[in-house]
Amino acid sequence: MLQSLVYMSSASEPFDADELEAVLEHARTRNTADGLTGLLVHRAGRFMQLLEGPYDAVIATYSRIVEDPRHEEVRLLVEETIHTRRFPEWSMAYDRESDGVEVPEGFSGFLAQGDQSADTSRPRELLRWFRNHPMADPTAAKGKHRREE
Repeated sequence: MLQSLVYMSSASEPFDADELEAVLEHARTRNTADGLTGLLVHRAGRFMQLLEGPYDAVIATYSRIVEDPRHEEVRLLVEETIHTRRFPEWSMAYDRESDGVEVPEGFSGFLAQGDQSADTSRPRELLRWFRNHPMADPTAAKGKHRREE
């Protein structure tokens, strides 16, 4: 049996393309060592990630994310026990310029190409929703019209 969870968070500070590639490289190395797979999607300052693997590794990784100061408003959306991995390879999708730029190892075309899977599970549908719905800037929730006191 495997554990799966999906969370959503906001970046506490904007990530540029180089920082996102560094996150991708670090996460691929660590997740592979921990037996985790899944998909991390970054779009307009927000993250959504599906993690899957051994229960203890999934929970430990999620706990690190909750404590990571680069993430704000971390929300667990789905947690379930699964029999089969939905993402047997770990990858990351984010908006990036693709004209003549080499695609980093582990990069997913999920945002640009969509998802051709027939999987209709709640976690997969959440990822599709995240891909298809533009999100407000995460700092909008901080009340940009409020006065500093």
